[in-house]
Amino acid sequence: MPQIRVHEKALAHLSRGLYRSPASAIRELVSNAWDARARTVRINTNYPNFLQISVQDDGDGFTKDEFVQLMQGGIGNSEKRSQGAKVIERPVIGRLGIGLLGVAQICPSFTIRSQTEEGEGFRARVVLYDLLKEKLDKDDDTVVKHDIIDIGTFELEKFQPEKGKKGTLIIGDDVHPTFTRAFRDSLSFEKFKKPPLDWAKALRIVSRVHSLQELGDYWRLLWELSACCPIPYISASSLPSGVVAADQRRLENYDFKVIVDGIQLAKPVALRSNPGGYTTKRIEAQKQKVYGVDLSFHGYIVVQEGLQLKPDELRGILIRVKDVAIGYYDQSMLDYRSNEGPRSRWLTGEIFVDSGLEDALNIDRDSFNRFHPEFRAIQEYVHELLKKDIFPRVYQQIDVRTAARHQSKSRVRRRELAKVLSKAVEKPVSLTYVSRSGSNDLQKVTVKNKAGKANVSLPDPEELETKRKNQQLASSILAIFEVSMREKGLERQRETFGKLLLDFLAHW
Repeated sequence: MPQIRVHEKALAHLSRGLYRSPASAIRELVSNAWDARARTVRINTNYPNFLQISVQDDGDGFTKDEFVQLMQGGIGNSEKRSQGAKVIERPVIGRLGIGLLGVAQICPSFTIRSQTEEGEGFRARVVLYDLLKEKLDKDDDTVVKHDIIDIGTFELEKFQPEKGKKGTLIIGDDVHPTFTRAFRDSLSFEKFKKPPLDWAKALRIVSRVHSLQELGDYWRLLWELSACCPIPYISASSLPSGVVAADQRRLENYDFKVIVDGIQLAKPVALRSNPGGYTTKRIEAQKQKVYGVDLSFHGYIVVQEGLQLKPDELRGILIRVKDVAIGYYDQSMLDYRSNEGPRSRWLTGEIFVDSGLEDALNIDRDSFNRFHPEFRAIQEYVHELLKKDIFPRVYQQIDVRTAARHQSKSRVRRRELAKVLSKAVEKPVSLTYVSRSGSNDLQKVTVKNKAGKANVSLPDPEELETKRKNQQLASSILAIFEVSMREKGLERQRETFGKLLLDFLAHW
């Protein structure tokens, strides 16, 4: 049988699990479909059995000769990307030609069928070697041949063109038992519910859990695919202040859909209304030269004031290169050095890299070389923005909310005090806070009766020498004491004071 070859040992390792999750592996097939001008990618996981997985697109497809060339030396040596290449107004994602083997992390053997619009195509069975990593590490000469690595075999099968049907179908029917077992086990979680076909409804369920771990591997697969693929948001208003409206129009114009088990995915960012409000920043196009390389990016940062984001996986900064997520949300905010406490759990954001940064990608396309100058340039920009703009505004909003809460609480307590005092004097009571600054008697309270109404003058709480949180309480107790002293007899005064104080504290 013909051998399947890749360039260099690192790429051979990639065919055996450098991706951090099944979603990352499947993402590579979605990227292939995007570059093949597909409009729809349909992924089927054989839910709830998970014994087979398939990925089908309606893209351009490719011929038998192209497939053979890719298998026999083209992987890792692909000319797929040309500088500045575009397809149907989309940026080209693919690189190195390694995406086809991403599914190997889930199933080590699979069938691929592809057909072009002209009816050319092929069908082949691909089998990847067992124990490949061990053989690579030992430089086993059955697979390692200088800079060419044999990672498996393929066999062409009978192919019958289907009229008017183009695209590529990959069927993995040799699913790894660990994948099957893990996904089946996740369905038994107490909180598990089968996702509704309406993805917006599914996201409302997700927004009620602290982590995707509470929902299991199947929900995580859906969520991670929705996060990493170049697809639109639920709507232009998924985030406040219209920060994604322009990107939503651009993504919708790409006319690209990813459907998993009948669920059409959208980006998993949909913030519900928050009483505390939001601090938002739309990052307009930033352009700079980094050692002679053009780097341009835009994006947004949103802080959900006073309320932790759910799920946890939505927290942090996500970097996209050509609209495809590289890894997932970075909760360290690109290694931000300041400790912002719980406020860092309120923040989410995306950086869309329009040009540059690709040389900073690690081979798994799931992470970056964090010391690459282009990554450092974005990192420095984001950190400066967080330090000098975002978090200062967040702290300002915290002060505004704290003052508003304090004023509201003070008004309620003032009304309660007036009610309590009116019971004692048996007439309506109005309260007046009086500044006694400079007086020797800062604690003085006066009670004056006027035409069926009593006016009680209290010391200004802020002038009382006690802790700030106790100032209004202290002023209120002084007023209760003064009204109680109007009773005749010590016993009656003590009884009235105790009753009024307990009545007031019941509403404090």
